[in-house]
Amino acid sequence: MEALRRAVAREVEGLNRLIYHVLRGGVLLAVVFIATGFALGALNPAGLPSAPLNLSQLGQELATLSPAGFLGLGVLLMILTPVSRVFLSVLAYVDERDRLYVLITVVVFANLLVGMLLGLG
Repeated sequence: MEALRRAVAREVEGLNRLIYHVLRGGVLLAVVFIATGFALGALNPAGLPSAPLNLSQLGQELATLSPAGFLGLGVLLMILTPVSRVFLSVLAYVDERDRLYVLITVVVFANLLVGMLLGLG
């Protein structure tokens, strides 16, 4: 019985560690891109962008090293970080075969995706 408890605790600990790294890495990357965008804006004679960046322009803005591209990518990463956490939770509940929590988490994930897609339009 004790061996089973330790095995379950190791599995939960492994998943929590993965989620921790995803959340921490996502936030750190977002902060790096946002800070780079602000630094480029300070060095750029045009300054910081006055309007939000269209997602279709993100690649072009990053390729030209514009502040808007780095700020846009940083904000996008900040938004996607908790979304990825919900996605990892879906995978974890599927692995545990917990149908109720899979269903609940898939509904939450779908709501997040729909909200993001409506926000992009």
